[in-house]
Amino acid sequence: MLVIVPVFMYSLFLFDLLRHMLDAQETGLSTVWDYSVLDYAKKPESVPAEGGGSTTEAFSGFGMAQGTARQMFCDHESGLDSYDPGPDRECGAHLEDHHTDVVASACWLNPGAQQVQCYLDANAVGAYGVSLHQSYMDTFQRGGLIRCDARLGVQNYLLPEEFLPEFSKVKMAKELQKGSVHTNAQAGRAEGNEHGDSNVYLLPWERIALLTDTWALSASVSMRPGYRQEEASSNLQDPSEGLYTRVVQLYQNQENMGFTQMSNASVSLVNRAISSNLLHTSLRMYPGSYDTPGDDPRQPSLAIMPQEGDSGAEEEIEQQRGRHRYFSNEWRDWGSNNNERSYQGRGNWYLGCAREESC
Repeated sequence: MLVIVPVFMYSLFLFDLLRHMLDAQETGLSTVWDYSVLDYAKKPESVPAEGGGSTTEAFSGFGMAQGTARQMFCDHESGLDSYDPGPDRECGAHLEDHHTDVVASACWLNPGAQQVQCYLDANAVGAYGVSLHQSYMDTFQRGGLIRCDARLGVQNYLLPEEFLPEFSKVKMAKELQKGSVHTNAQAGRAEGNEHGDSNVYLLPWERIALLTDTWALSASVSMRPGYRQEEASSNLQDPSEGLYTRVVQLYQNQENMGFTQMSNASVSLVNRAISSNLLHTSLRMYPGSYDTPGDDPRQPSLAIMPQEGDSGAEEEIEQQRGRHRYFSNEWRDWGSNNNERSYQGRGNWYLGCAREESC
């Protein structure tokens, strides 16, 4: 009987430790996946900093996602959530209603513990050391490798430190705590402290990372021939960084050797044609200035129409005293029609699945 009692009590303690470890895993795993659904096309805004003042986020929602997660998991689990920033919110400094454990109580306030924190390393993946590539990356990339980590600390509220000390000098558990969980946690002693034995069980770090590819535009783009910006109907959050702007960044980049050679040759050709009275003087081209009223080869010519429905993207052209319709992409080749067949076989769910979470 003497053996059964401590074994039973210790099994309760280990069960609580396991549950708290799963809570910590849920915190890190849930938080990092929140970054997979943010609007990376939206221009970053200035937001209040946690330590006071303001800061501009690396991308829109970077601080919001982890800040909301810290409020959700301030009580170490996601079952009861409150996002009220007031003093009487779920995890106010003086509120301990969420601490209902009898055996082992977890708290983020323990020394060595840490609520979930996320960090962005924009250059950890995808940097090739090519100047043209790096220039585009520095200008338009807002995501990258996002790392999140969290660690819970647990204290003992049931087990005696020793059991039958006349027979054994080995401690059964860390120091038994009584009273306020928050007060005990803030006064806790982690491993290696200067005051002696530790009274906190620090669970393993929960670390997880997510790689976000933000180069692909998530909004449809519609641009007619001859225009240099997307139409207003395009729902891009920041049109100044739309498709045409991105094409220009690569096309006119001084690291693009082909553009540099073509630009100089074009200026020379047009100016010689003007000198020979073959072109009007208003079409004169100047190095470094691309505002020529004519068809300037130094300006990229781009046209795109989003495909709506299953009939393919079509253009209507006035031709031979009538209007004729043409596909604006390789929708059909009147052979195997692979593009059309691929589109029709694609489901509405992730990776083209026919049913939700089926592949």
